[in-house]
Amino acid sequence: MTRRIGLATALAALLLAPSGAEAGEAAVGDLIGLSPVEVRARLTGAPADMPLARAFEVVRDGGTDAYFTLDDLVADPRALHRRMLQRTHGDEPYDPDVPICRSRLASDPRPPAVGDPVLAFRDERLAAVLRPARRPPRPPGPSMDDRRAYERWIRQAPAGPFQAGFDQLPLEDGSGFLDRWEAGRLARSDWLSVDCAPLPRRPPIAPSARRRSLDSSDMQGLALLPFAVQLPGMNRDRAQARRQGAATLAGLSVGRRLPQDPKTLSRRREGLRWHASARPGYGVMTVDLGGGKTRNLSDARDAALVGVQDGMVVWISPPDGAGPRASLLCVDAKGLAGTPRPGCHGWGNYRP
Repeated sequence: MTRRIGLATALAALLLAPSGAEAGEAAVGDLIGLSPVEVRARLTGAPADMPLARAFEVVRDGGTDAYFTLDDLVADPRALHRRMLQRTHGDEPYDPDVPICRSRLASDPRPPAVGDPVLAFRDERLAAVLRPARRPPRPPGPSMDDRRAYERWIRQAPAGPFQAGFDQLPLEDGSGFLDRWEAGRLARSDWLSVDCAPLPRRPPIAPSARRRSLDSSDMQGLALLPFAVQLPGMNRDRAQARRQGAATLAGLSVGRRLPQDPKTLSRRREGLRWHASARPGYGVMTVDLGGGKTRNLSDARDAALVGVQDGMVVWISPPDGAGPRASLLCVDAKGLAGTPRPGCHGWGNYRP
């Protein structure tokens, strides 16, 4: 493996990294042709039997493409679980031993972007490392004095690669997202860097610091206290959805037909919802993946997206990764986040 850390950088890493830190880097050319597990092992030394995050998978040209962000590929399963808790407002126990990996395109002097870079695997072998186009900066918004104009601006969805138009479902035009992604293929001489280390341990809380006056968050919680009786039942439902949704998703594979037409399947199986497209035979099915135990009455949940064409699964996108997210279903024809489809509520939030 090509090593390009200078002596000063290496010394700094040794001095600043907590105990148990691991770092690795490799040239793109040294990774081409490797499997996802082999790429992860090359960059982090992780064992082959450690579970992988599920990739954004797409059927294309008779094969299967799988896209991982580098962050997802190298993440420890416990860190992925923590992300799920954060997305679904779940109670997050502090575990100082969970390693957090910071990955980047080390040969690029610019600050790394979220989800950058993306590793593209073709039939389980790394074919390319891509850099998605960085999202353009958001233009300045109107004055809050014009409340109507400001509300429209704040709800405006950012332009993304997975929709040809705001009135379409994700990937409605097939692999056209690759052109809109404008993903630059990195050169074989470019190199990736990963540093994994546990979070710093929290200092103990002094007894005097535990006593404080009530703040606005506490008062809001007290106002919602009468509704807390709903929490046990809601958390049981969230846990059941996690188990059932994970089993449903594990039984789906790109390139395979569904056991029933998606509309019937979604009506008969709990946790599924079907969104049909104007394009004949195409639509997107959502899978309710529940969430962690929570004290938040909003009941935010994870949802996976499954693209279906004429009864065959043509792509699968997990809730966190390189692919489209469920929030895209809540963008209307004008590009505003809202409630254009069943499951959408509030300002473009989706509940499967």
